Amino acid sequence: MTPADAAPALVDQRTRHRLQLPRDTAQQDVLLMVRNVRPDAELDDEGAIDLGEGARLVPDRSPRGAGRWTLDTPRVREEADGEQLGDSHGYGRAFPDGLPFGPERRALDLAWSLGRRLYGAVVTDGGTRLEPHPFSVRDLTVVSTHALAPESFAQLLAPLEPEAELDRAPEDSPRAGYSLTVPLEAGDRLEIRVGRGGRHSALAAISWQEQAVDYELVHLPADDEEDALEAPDAETAARWSAAYRRIGLIAGLLVETVGGYVLDLEGFLVDPADLA
Repeated sequence: MTPADAAPALVDQRTRHRLQLPRDTAQQDVLLMVRNVRPDAELDDEGAIDLGEGARLVPDRSPRGAGRWTLDTPRVREEADGEQLGDSHGYGRAFPDGLPFGPERRALDLAWSLGRRLYGAVVTDGGTRLEPHPFSVRDLTVVSTHALAPESFAQLLAPLEPEAELDRAPEDSPRAGYSLTVPLEAGDRLEIRVGRGGRHSALAAISWQEQAVDYELVHLPADDEEDALEAPDAETAARWSAAYRRIGLIAGLLVETVGGYVLDLEGFLVDPADLA
């Protein structure tokens, strides 16, 4: 059970957090990104984005409010001594009296993810500033109708990653159902998992999703607790950046070869042009 699913102990009415994005961030771009993970999100009569579950993102229309949004959400908190399973978002320091739960947690997670993707920050109702590291999420998935055979994928990848090793691929291996491993620096590794695709809300309108193949590009740090870091040190941040760059190059090669779409780990579409 995750903190977002635990039983709440503190319930109030409503609260407001603030999402701060670069001033040139278009409101339509924010709406399109929200719809990647909440396809039913709509603009209401006030120009706010209705997120569902009683939560809204309200743009700041003041003269100096470009890029600023207010997250208006139900306020639901769990007990302060509830179990914490890592704190990559910084919620522990932001909410010492009880973590957000249920609809507030889901809305706040969405705002945090928008801040990560759009190089922004979240300021909580208590005044704590949360600045997601841009490479805190490094995994990507390429969704395509074309499944490369294991040996063909290994040959395609060899010029880019000559140390890549093909795993679990007997002669009768299907085109979907194998993996490759790439060793990285400091004991990290990259796994590429090829299998039949799941359902991705960002691709709900794509008719061929049921027959798609997912190429999952996963960064596995040597320290499996590293992903719980809110603010990595310089060495860790450099490894995260290098891993994302290599993942991005492989994703770009796949899209060029088999076509399809690129999604990040949180379900947002990624423009292949941004991976170079």
